[in-house]
Amino acid sequence: MKKLKYILFISLVILVSCKGKDGGGNGDVDPPPPVPTPTAATLNTPAKNSECLDGENVEFKWAASENTDSYDIVVKNLLTQSQITQTTTSTTVTIQLTKGQPYSWYIISKSNSTTETAESEKWKFYLKGDPVANYSPFPADLISPKAEATVSAGSIKFEWSGSDADSGDTLTFDIYIDTANPPTTRIKANHTTSSINHAINSAGTYYWKVITRDNSGSNSDSGVSKFKVIN
Repeated sequence: MKKLKYILFISLVILVSCKGKDGGGNGDVDPPPPVPTPTAATLNTPAKNSECLDGENVEFKWAASENTDSYDIVVKNLLTQSQITQTTTSTTVTIQLTKGQPYSWYIISKSNSTTETAESEKWKFYLKGDPVANYSPFPADLISPKAEATVSAGSIKFEWSGSDADSGDTLTFDIYIDTANPPTTRIKANHTTSSINHAINSAGTYYWKVITRDNSGSNSDSGVSKFKVIN
């Protein structure tokens, strides 16, 4: 009888021990390692705010990013707003574009192991066309309030970014804010900095845009961004 009890006790100890090792009971299981996500690519050419001299066929180059299997290159015509997107596993691609037009471009890094992506900076350039003495400024990038943002009534800070391929040009800005789309109420003309405070006390949906002008008389339109004001 004692021998039987001893055998049952040993069996119970072995059973509990096995459960702890195989993780079937209360044993700890190490979580799987995290999937590495892509990092943002570093742009190379065409250079930022440059005049591109390559004719219609433009070669885009960027540095390889970590944990990346493929890249989406996105090129946008800043006048027509038309957009070209191509996918490649290389870090260089040639795209045919229309001469004499301003463009922006950026890279999206992608991985086959995750849905997470990473975006590079967005650069602008002019594709050289017929010889010109002066290029129009690049359309301003509207920064704040962001598109579809909701802000509180009162003094609101409007921010944007302006640039020009002609490094010697001086830029000024006309700012339009209105409840109509497109906005027609100009709150400031020939503004010399890239931000302004403007009071809006009534709730509602508003639209804003910035016209960028250079000292040669050329100008560009940022396009319209919408935001909401609440009390």
